[in-house]
Amino acid sequence: MDPLVEESEGLMRKLATVAVAAAQISWSVPAYSGPQCEAGQNFGAVDISYQVNDTFLRNIKSIGVSTIIRYYDWKEETLPGKTMTRTELASIRNNGLSVAVVFQHHNDSVKTFETAERGAIDAERSLELAGHFKQPAGSAIYFGVDGVDEKFLSEFRKGRRGADDKFGLRLIKRYFQDVSSVFRAKYALYSIGVYGSGLVCREIVDAGLAKYCWLANATSWPEYDLFEKTKRWNLKQLLPTKGCFGEEVDLNIVNTSSRAFGQWRP
Repeated sequence: MDPLVEESEGLMRKLATVAVAAAQISWSVPAYSGPQCEAGQNFGAVDISYQVNDTFLRNIKSIGVSTIIRYYDWKEETLPGKTMTRTELASIRNNGLSVAVVFQHHNDSVKTFETAERGAIDAERSLELAGHFKQPAGSAIYFGVDGVDEKFLSEFRKGRRGADDKFGLRLIKRYFQDVSSVFRAKYALYSIGVYGSGLVCREIVDAGLAKYCWLANATSWPEYDLFEKTKRWNLKQLLPTKGCFGEEVDLNIVNTSSRAFGQWRP
């Protein structure tokens, strides 16, 4: 046989072997998925980062969900369509559902919490939107802390942050103190909620800086298991579910000890 042909065939056999091995590996990787979008699972709320329509609302209600969690954001949104609209709110009302809101604008960034008075600025924007949507007094506005404590810890482990605040709690608390000050100045019309890790929920709620805790689905974030077991959370977010009536959403469990978590009827 021609040496060049023999070499070529040998190379093809090796490539085929690699392809088969790669295929076997890909089949062995478990699918990343949240719970099935179905009734009977105590799903009380669903959070979604883009606008919902009547069809989705009717379907999600059919599996027992009673509250849609939507976002407040700045005009320069972190995701297109992230901020709730009046048209959307009317659809939620017409379908007999409640709404809860969370303010997030780069709340996954360490720089957000390092910025002085950022909590006050975000609080003012949230109140502006609450007035725009006629959000009723007594309901809540949540503020996200999207893994920032874990990022602070990562910086500490790399020697970039001192041990006096390795989780960034001093800065996170300052943010919520500023939020609280603005809310009090506006006659405390709304309760404050915190979205984040077990550690953040515990620290912020214990400090009296938030009434409600929405425990994020990231089980690797600090103190997730510890706080989850205390049942002090009001909402517990689950892993993202794809194909939930054609949408990708986060389904949430509502704490049965108190069905109130700051939701409101439009």
